[in-house]
Amino acid sequence: MKFYLIVAKGRKKGFPIPITGDLFLIGSDRMCQVRKRTLGGRHCAFVTRNKKVFVRDLDSGQNTMVNGEAIPSGAEWPVFAGDLVTVGPLEFQIQFREKALSQKDTEEWAARSLDVRKEEEVDEEPSGEAPITSSRHVSAADAASSILHKLNEMKGAVKDRLRISVFRGITVVSVIDMMLLDDSEVAATKKALCDNLSRHDLRVLLDLKNVRKLSSSALTMLGDVNRWLIPRGSKLAFCRIRPDLESAMAMFRVDKVPVFADKFAAADQPW
Repeated sequence: MKFYLIVAKGRKKGFPIPITGDLFLIGSDRMCQVRKRTLGGRHCAFVTRNKKVFVRDLDSGQNTMVNGEAIPSGAEWPVFAGDLVTVGPLEFQIQFREKALSQKDTEEWAARSLDVRKEEEVDEEPSGEAPITSSRHVSAADAASSILHKLNEMKGAVKDRLRISVFRGITVVSVIDMMLLDDSEVAATKKALCDNLSRHDLRVLLDLKNVRKLSSSALTMLGDVNRWLIPRGSKLAFCRIRPDLESAMAMFRVDKVPVFADKFAAADQPW
């Protein structure tokens, strides 16, 4: 399956980058096909799977955005023709084309694909930096396979509204939703937690990095889940909580649950 990243702004606006492999990396690391110094080492990846294209944020600490909306850290989103993907200062439009064209015709087609507006173009490339270019594909199939395998391990499995993985014996549960405000969303999240954490004697680390807002019913729900786990011999802890949420959780009696900076800190301490 072949698709294109069309540079959507800057001096190279309209430049088409053909993608034919299963994995295409963008970042500052030298193994990335598109490199820019100001990006994370491995900032994001385009993954082709089952004739569909996904963009995956690689948890570099910098945002990857689709149509102006930030992808949760470490998450993967499908992309479609016309979608605008923003990676740091770079912007690309997604387009698909199976029929081969000459280089000149491809560039003309790519330029037409952009919604060109009359605006001043800004060169996004600092002096001496590698230009935006499809420098090479990940040439070795085993290297691409290895990276995808590591990414899948890091990502975990999506179950209901959660992403669940195991790290050093800890069941790490990431809440995908950025906001838990509506009562129906809160109820669905509670059901997902109970359905997927029914085994006994678990150490459950609830990663709230993606969560920006919690309603009072969502805060109460977290306390309910903690009390639900205790008779099963399981223990709950939180990590990567926004400071404003941490103070709110204390008000709703969720404050006795241990809080850690990240999963590494949680794995290093008894709880």
